[in-house]
Amino acid sequence: MKALKPALLAIAGIGLLLLLLSFAIESLELIRWTALVVGLAAFSMHTENRIARAAVGTAVLAALVFFFTEIVSDTGIGRKNIDLTEDDRFTLTEGTKSILAELEDPVTINYYVTRDIEGASADIKRYIPRVDNFLEEISSLAKNENITLNFIDPQANTDEEDAAIVDEINITQVSETGRLFFGASISSLDKKKVIPFFNPEAETQLEYDIISAIAEVTVRNRPVIGLVTPLNISTGGQSRKGQAIYSELKNSRELADLGMSIVENLPTIYENNEWGDAPNYLDPERIPVVLVVHPAGITPEAEFALDQYLLRGGNVIACVDSLSLAAQQTAQQPQFPGMPPQGGTPTVSTLPRLFEKHGIVTSGPEVLFDPKFAADNPFFSVYNKEDMSIQDDITLASIQNLVFLAPGAFTSIEAKGLEVSRILKSSDRSGFVPDTRVKASFQNPQTLTKGLSSKDKGYDLVVRLSGEFETAFPDGNPADKKEDEEEKDSDDKKEEKTDGEETKEPKTETLKKGTATGNLILVADSDFIMDRVAYSYRQALTTQGVQLRAVPLSGNGPFLLNIVDQANNSAYLIGARARTPVMRPLTVFKDLEAEYEQTIGKKVKAIQEELDAANKKLSELVQKRAAEGRARFTAEETKFYFDAQKERAAKEKEMREEQKGLQSDIDAIKSGIFLKSLLIVPGLVIFVGIGVFIFRRMSTQAR
Repeated sequence: MKALKPALLAIAGIGLLLLLLSFAIESLELIRWTALVVGLAAFSMHTENRIARAAVGTAVLAALVFFFTEIVSDTGIGRKNIDLTEDDRFTLTEGTKSILAELEDPVTINYYVTRDIEGASADIKRYIPRVDNFLEEISSLAKNENITLNFIDPQANTDEEDAAIVDEINITQVSETGRLFFGASISSLDKKKVIPFFNPEAETQLEYDIISAIAEVTVRNRPVIGLVTPLNISTGGQSRKGQAIYSELKNSRELADLGMSIVENLPTIYENNEWGDAPNYLDPERIPVVLVVHPAGITPEAEFALDQYLLRGGNVIACVDSLSLAAQQTAQQPQFPGMPPQGGTPTVSTLPRLFEKHGIVTSGPEVLFDPKFAADNPFFSVYNKEDMSIQDDITLASIQNLVFLAPGAFTSIEAKGLEVSRILKSSDRSGFVPDTRVKASFQNPQTLTKGLSSKDKGYDLVVRLSGEFETAFPDGNPADKKEDEEEKDSDDKKEEKTDGEETKEPKTETLKKGTATGNLILVADSDFIMDRVAYSYRQALTTQGVQLRAVPLSGNGPFLLNIVDQANNSAYLIGARARTPVMRPLTVFKDLEAEYEQTIGKKVKAIQEELDAANKKLSELVQKRAAEGRARFTAEETKFYFDAQKERAAKEKEMREEQKGLQSDIDAIKSGIFLKSLLIVPGLVIFVGIGVFIFRRMSTQAR
């Protein structure tokens, strides 16, 4: 040991020398803390004084802790985490990693956050470090360090505050003098996307908000999606500035409004996109996806365009309905109370020729209600991921639920020669209610499920048909046939055309069988993508004042966008966007209620009918006595009156007992859950403690 003392002293001296030189020579900064730790360790081994060794050892330990902390912060190890959530909502999706790994253009993220501000809510204070870490994580994963992350603290009356205002970051007044900035601008070359505010309530959307913004500013050619609908979704909705799904589609894609005539609008769309001359058919190469929303009153010519589009390998998403509430709102309100609304878009929609060809039968004007998955308002049905028929479909990546508002259903699907993927079905306790009764029950929706008749079978709500389609128009384009008939009937005496006259355009070539694989995705609800079902709005303070910002209310919007992205070959975004808050109905309780409706509901209904009949007879007795001017009932009437009263009381008691039985079952389940939650963990702790005590006691006795 004595022979090592000179070497230890030399090591300590060299360490001290390197430590001092590191402050003067920039290239030695990397080994500064290493030199300090090694030098102190060597010195502690050199000295023989115990107090000095303890002091130096403590210093070495502190230096090691500090050194380790520096390594963690510099290498990003500190941003690693263990995600214990069921759906891995705090783990980056593979799509996000792929986008970052393939990033070619430089991206700049100006991250504005006002730190150390009084008055900010606890939620925002907790959320700021989460956003910090997430941005640092994606920055470290970017290819060739193509993401430049700038942390900017926009204090009052500074250039940083001016920059935040220019980038349109929201200003949140948290106190009389305190203004909070908490947002980011993401830019690449000449394109910029602003996230005006990181809302803690939308934390599950953080990954999608940022990675979709990066994808948007780095994509040079925006994907195109066609829109076919009679509804004006571009100006309606909760915000009165268009349905949120319309804004979501338009922000990151080129939205081609095909109207309800489709082919007639193609020349304008081709001219706006500088695609050259428009063909007389929908081309999947130009418009890879067509979204059809509530095609009520669709013409055969428009349906023929969709038919030929599918045969050419197109992708059609069709949201049809048995009762479109969005369409119902287009009707004019009656001038006189009690009269039904007039005009407007029909509330029932299908694709009649396509459905007939492929053996697709809908519920027509009957609305599906599903007691097992009904929300508090039975007009809404909430289906969670475990209820979906197909769990591994890419369009369902990270989708936690789908919500329907008074949907229809597909009662039968044949689709010969096509692959049928049944994505979502209702429960076997679901049943149908005529739309006329539904419309009359808006004020009291709870009555809709009373005595609901079920056939013990589920019905398809979301279905995909894939393959090489066969045409539903074997006789060709209806427009050509109509034109021929008009020419024949209009003027049989028409003279021969002169050489200078314009010749007629050639008729559309009709495909009989598909030339590529097409996809038809069917959703039995057109309100599925509308505001209050797919999205809700929250107020946000911006430089332009208070504005509404759309946030996902369910997985409906992300599911639709997943389909669009998959068709556009941009599946990397699938999954990231779908981290929405999960609406989970208590299915055990819903099962009990549904069982009650099935087994007891009819009995209660019969009892109620008997009560109504008894009340009617009692009322008739009273009216008869009054009409005859008698002050008292006859003996027979008196006996009937009291018997009816007793029967009514007995029936009311029987109904209460049935309802109490259901509530008792629910209370028992709730109590069981509470007791398990209360006792299991403490019980395990006590059990382990007793085990440790016995083990130590036995070890002591063995000694």
